Amino acid sequence: NERFKVFADTPTLGILSLDDDVMRPCTALDAAFVRWIRNPERMVGFDARTHVIAEKDDKNSKKGGDKTNWKYGYMSTTESSNQYSMTLPRASFIHRDYLDLYPIAIPRPIYKYVAQNLECEDIAMSFFVSSLTNGKPPLLADYWAVKSMVKLYSAKKISGGKGHKSTRDTCVNDFAELLGIKENGNWPLHTEKLLHSHQFFGYGAEPEDWAAIDINSFSAPRLQDLIKNMQALQLLSGEEQMRWLTKQKALAAREAKEAGMIEKTEEWKKRWGKVDKGGE
Repeated sequence: NERFKVFADTPTLGILSLDDDVMRPCTALDAAFVRWIRNPERMVGFDARTHVIAEKDDKNSKKGGDKTNWKYGYMSTTESSNQYSMTLPRASFIHRDYLDLYPIAIPRPIYKYVAQNLECEDIAMSFFVSSLTNGKPPLLADYWAVKSMVKLYSAKKISGGKGHKSTRDTCVNDFAELLGIKENGNWPLHTEKLLHSHQFFGYGAEPEDWAAIDINSFSAPRLQDLIKNMQALQLLSGEEQMRWLTKQKALAAREAKEAGMIEKTEEWKKRWGKVDKGGE
């Protein structure tokens, strides 16, 4: 829960929630920010996940109920189904108001569970915002922006441990029930198509059409330049677009490597005091 606590006044209503082990080019962040500005009531994320509807709850079925059992879908499940329903706040834009509402309006059992177990706050926030937007899933950044990620070194990891999957299954099922976004709830959670025909831009619900954006509707020169570049990029061939993306990602990776944040590089070994086996 602490990751959503606002300790000081913010100069903007749009907040970038970002973990310290992921990095993307500033262009990718700016592009997602433009998408958020145009849809401030939605979360705009980079990491899509889905929920999987499993068998009906046996105990509930015996009582004549019709509740289903939801489970957490990892990226492999999300991509194979080509559907998503949530995003992870480890890289996302979110309205300041949702951060203010989270500690006071989210159901107490959810808040207490996260506080006691230090797990599933990402699922909680994604589902929370969807419950406040009539079951709409978060929006996603462009496909190229999602794929521009550079993985950074992190000494400690809380995910992937024993029981992690079963814990997230429980969170998805129970949180959805408490927030009323299951099929029988007040705001059933929508699933949306993940990858569209244009595999460089179109990603997730309501994909952005950069050509339709009025540059003059943005006052910041930085964002105006970004929109011009995106509009020009849309006109390039698929091969030219991939070359551009490769260059963007390489520049970000070089900066991370120089800072010793790319695992197993010489710079990383020097920064973190890592020595190869057999070394002195």
